[in-house]
Formats: sequence, structure tokens, C-alpha cells
Amino acid sequence: MTKPDLIDEFIYEGDVISVKWYDVQNKSEIPDLQWEQIYVIGNFENRVPLVKYHDKENNLPGGHVEQGESLEDAMHREIQEELNMKIVSWLPLGYQRLSRPGDKDVAYQFRVYAKLEKIGEFTNDPGGSVVGHKLVGINDVNNLINYGKVGDRLIASCRQFFN
Repeated sequence: MTKPDLIDEFIYEGDVISVKWYDVQNKSEIPDLQWEQIYVIGNFENRVPLVKYHDKENNLPGGHVEQGESLEDAMHREIQEELNMKIVSWLPLGYQRLSRPGDKDVAYQFRVYAKLEKIGEFTNDPGGSVVGHKLVGINDVNNLINYGKVGDRLIASCRQFFN
């Protein structure tokens, strides 16, 4: 594996999580890893949709890659389920390797930028976890989702696509 472009850590549910971030410039550079999750910085009319859960506000739309599902299929499915939108075009931003100190298990999560188009009004998430969403400006995203240094890097990578 190549050298990470950024290293950080954060506290999640009382545990310290180590993050190694890797930039990905082209779809052809996406490594074949055991992807657990994919999240999208969407662009709908120059605003970013953030989803709301029963117990938490302000997260990027996306979620788990199901058994036998490709990363791209998971991304399209999650955007339709959580926003009732479709992806018109997308670009990879990169991925993070998450681990807990002393734990051999790691999780790989991918992040993309996507131009979105509304299919219809959001009514419900078939999975039941998303209860709504709101649209925010690109400059407000990391203050709301609190992704730290990785979030700053994601926003810097996407800012050019917003007017």
C-alpha cells in the first residue's frame, strides 16, 4: 500500500480511531479493497445534501457496501434510498483506512464527489435510518459533519465544483 496523504485520529464512541487518508484522482486508481462504506459529497443545485438520522443530524449520505455489491452500485443505491436523487456524474476523492490502536481489524471507507439530480420528493429510507435531509453550502459542510482534517481535505477537493 502506498504512503497515506494524511494521517489523523478522532474519538468515536469513546475509542480512539486512527485514520490514514489516501487521495484518489481517477476512477482507474480505485484500489480493490474490502470496502465497508461509501459516502458522497453531493452537489444538488450548488448545495450539499446532509442526511438526518433518528439520533444524529448532519452526515454525508451513503452507507454500507452490501455483500457482492460494487462500490459504484452501493453509491447509486444509497443516494436513491437516502435522498431520492440520482447521480448524474461522479469523481473519486479518496478513501480512509480506519483502525483502533492495538486492533488488527481495519475498515475501508470511500468518498466521492457527485453531481446529483432529484428523482422526486424524499418520502422514506427503505433501511429506515434516514429520516430527512437538508441542503447546505459547501463552506459549511465540515463544520456540521466534523470530519476534522479529512473533512477539510474533502471540502478543498470539491470546492471547485460549486459556484
